[in-house]
Amino acid sequence: MEDFIIIVNRIEDLQLTQDRSELELIFDRAKRTIVGGQDVHLVRQSRNGQQEKFQTISNEQDFEEYRKQVFRFL
Repeated sequence: MEDFIIIVNRIEDLQLTQDRSELELIFDRAKRTIVGGQDVHLVRQSRNGQQEKFQTISNEQDFEEYRKQVFRFL
């Protein structure tokens, strides 16, 4: 298994449209990655497709905190 990348722009779009099912799918894959011993990287993607990593989550506690933050706005 390899590290998982979450593009936060996409997460923000899904929050705006309140697409809980798609968010759940993304977070389920991310959690499986963490449980499998890999990292989850949060990146912001620019309009030209360049990705800038700004945070790495490597444990379940930090992941659950991030997940709570995202779902708090729904």
